[in-house]
Amino acid sequence: MGEVRFGPGEVVFHEGEPSTTVLLIEEGEVEVAKAAGAGEVLLGTVGSGEFVGEMGVIEGRQRSATVRARGSVRGEMLERRHFLERVSRDPRLAFGVLLRLSERLHAADERLAEAVARSADETHAAVTADAVPAVADNRLVLFAASKALAGRIPTEGIAIDRLPFAVGRLPAAGQPGPGGAVQLKLDDTAPYRLSRRHFAVVAGAEGLAVRDDYSTLGTVVNGEAVGEQFPRSEVSLRRGENLVVAGGAGSPFAFKLVVG
Repeated sequence: MGEVRFGPGEVVFHEGEPSTTVLLIEEGEVEVAKAAGAGEVLLGTVGSGEFVGEMGVIEGRQRSATVRARGSVRGEMLERRHFLERVSRDPRLAFGVLLRLSERLHAADERLAEAVARSADETHAAVTADAVPAVADNRLVLFAASKALAGRIPTEGIAIDRLPFAVGRLPAAGQPGPGGAVQLKLDDTAPYRLSRRHFAVVAGAEGLAVRDDYSTLGTVVNGEAVGEQFPRSEVSLRRGENLVVAGGAGSPFAFKLVVG
């Protein structure tokens, strides 16, 4: 389809429409937003050099969020066939796509292992088949980073000694469970900001990391948005303080993860 330009506030993709094209952003920045109740929640932004909408195209599903230009945006719009041809020619792009698919498969495997462990009536401490000690050289503590969470997480924080450590929402009446173990369950009210299993602290390829567990509204880690609607689902934690916000801009579910 070639070069495209969008003005400030112009919609690139509408939530719910078929995923038939992918946008490569060459200049500018787009914001990703999702319907929530009667309104909309801003999930994060994607900038120059990144693709938007690629996973929906690869998996053949509807757009999971609305994408609009934050300012003037210039990019290249690729139809599905042309995008897949580019993937086959570009090792870096192919690696990124394979990494995302691998993350999805790993998350599915982890939940399956947890379900098997629960059905076998294992103890809570061993509820996951692949639960491993946190990296020995790091002390990892989770604190509240918002007034809304101040009374729901101890002031001394929660020491995390086993991974993965998942954070999510208590299911509403009549809702099924989260499909995997959740070590920290928090109340929320509709329209929900927190998914039943929202994000997890994991042992990533480069050390400790936060992985969005394909939540509805995504996760922002130290300013970087991750999740189904973004180029990455996982981001490494740095030593010291890390800010993790679950559920889009302005969400009350803000956490501080301290890596010692």
